[in-house]
Amino acid sequence: MKNWYLLAFTVSAYITTAQSADTLSTATILAEGLEYSENRTLVDSTVQGLSDVATYLQKDSRFQIRQYAPGSVATLNLGGANSAQSRILWEGIDISSMASGVVDLSLVPSVLLSKQAVSTGANAALGNESGMIGGLDLGWNATSKSFFSTAFGGNSIGMRSFVVHNGGEFSGVRYRSYIKTEQSDNTYRYSLGNNEFTMSGMEYSTLTLLQRYQGKVGRVHWNTNIWYTEGNKNSRGSVLTAGNRNHLEDRMVRGLVSAQKRDLKATMFYGKEWQSYTDTASFLNLRDTNTYDQWSLRLAKDAKNYSSSFVAAYVQGAGTSRNASMAQINASHMHTLGKAVSFAAKLSYWNNGLVGGAQLNWIDQNSFGKHNITAGTFYRLPTINELFWTPGGNPDLLSERSFGAKYSVLKKWNALSLYMSSDQLYFTNLIQWTPGVNGFWSPENIEQAYTSTSSLIGSYSSGNWFNELSLTHQYSRVVSSVVAGNEGKSLLYRPDFNAVYTVSYDAGSFNAQVRTHYLGKRQTLRDNSPLGTIPSEFWVDLSLTTKVLSKLRLLATVHNITGAQRNFFLNYPMPGRYLSLTLQLNSKS
Repeated sequence: MKNWYLLAFTVSAYITTAQSADTLSTATILAEGLEYSENRTLVDSTVQGLSDVATYLQKDSRFQIRQYAPGSVATLNLGGANSAQSRILWEGIDISSMASGVVDLSLVPSVLLSKQAVSTGANAALGNESGMIGGLDLGWNATSKSFFSTAFGGNSIGMRSFVVHNGGEFSGVRYRSYIKTEQSDNTYRYSLGNNEFTMSGMEYSTLTLLQRYQGKVGRVHWNTNIWYTEGNKNSRGSVLTAGNRNHLEDRMVRGLVSAQKRDLKATMFYGKEWQSYTDTASFLNLRDTNTYDQWSLRLAKDAKNYSSSFVAAYVQGAGTSRNASMAQINASHMHTLGKAVSFAAKLSYWNNGLVGGAQLNWIDQNSFGKHNITAGTFYRLPTINELFWTPGGNPDLLSERSFGAKYSVLKKWNALSLYMSSDQLYFTNLIQWTPGVNGFWSPENIEQAYTSTSSLIGSYSSGNWFNELSLTHQYSRVVSSVVAGNEGKSLLYRPDFNAVYTVSYDAGSFNAQVRTHYLGKRQTLRDNSPLGTIPSEFWVDLSLTTKVLSKLRLLATVHNITGAQRNFFLNYPMPGRYLSLTLQLNSKS
């Protein structure tokens, strides 16, 4: 252990003295042309201040979610990966807890999303230390301009929400506040074959509070943030186990303080989560109460041609199912060689072991557009739950690893923009939970897999019209597995094809938008049996928005206007046609 402490001290000493750059700042610069910058219609801009990330990002075909019903727990699926392989960053800190591995995106407000928040494939490692295939970069800023906005929302399946969003400046300190409360009965009609039923027992309620202050003392720029979230969610099980109820309670508080002087930036983070889960559908009648704590310190230094960062984190998981604490140390360095080439190297210490990765990037621009090629090796560290879950944890798990390459090209004309990308990734040591001889499930490194993801996003504007087509195709196969018969099977819950087409007309006094969704078939059983296949889905949303008396905006949406049968999970039907209405009052027109 002394050798590990010496290594960590040496790396941190180098980083704090080297003339290097903040990784996220550099990644933002390099990312121009690497990822598609999101287009926001008037409807999107209105929804973005009111919605959660899981709901908002359905407009992007690169982004798929796993969710039982509107407002229920939602996790991220990018480019054929599972939720734990994608990371969620907040102000440069990885909040995808190493205790649980995922973040419930239905509890993340979409006001934290920038237009470049989504990273995919091999580009994911540019912004964090342990991204395998993609992620989200969350953050927001306060301005000196005062504003105040309130919004009331509701829909025909029982949702009611209230949002207050304001900001401004006092005594040289800029501030921004956001509070949202939402609850829903989630009672809706759905179709199963030719029969009509009514779903109930999927109620939820959430409360979110965000607060940011930022200012300057001498040459030091500082900011402080607080993020509190509370959620209560029920699930009736599914249409097959309608009499069973699952209940989830979540309370999370996250605090972040950052100070930057010239090219040196330090960020401190603390997060605590309390979670209680009751599963009456399980033969164990599972009742699980757990707490998670995370302390992180991030140091980064900025320079013109290269960057370095050092992150030290302490993670603790306690409660019914595990009682463990571990330290995690991440170091990364990125260096640019001229205008076209850069490389990045990353190293992590976790669970008494070291794991590293590296990538090489090439960017060039010519008359055919801005081109990027990146190739490298990336990794995902096992979580505390996977290592020490009781019963069934496996402390001998190895880190998952991927090897891959990505090509992307971005071309813009006056009214037309076109972005194409292709990712090829090969995964080893994939962690899968499998049943053991004692009847309990346990995680093991049992698979190698290959995924290919290609995206095409094109937008065109003409007069009052705006059009955007977003297409993503995924191919995934298990290359080898300890479990006989899994070879050649596709990975679970990955749609083979995802498409979103948006057409919007702005008449000045009102705006009309039609958004069409297509989601390809998904496999839900490991043997890829047709009995577990969720068929392809097609649905359309129609939105109208207008202003009343210059400061009051009205947004009405007909969701799933054709009443299509939809399932994010097998035997968990989504609503048919339903209506939503939002009134938003702004202090400025």
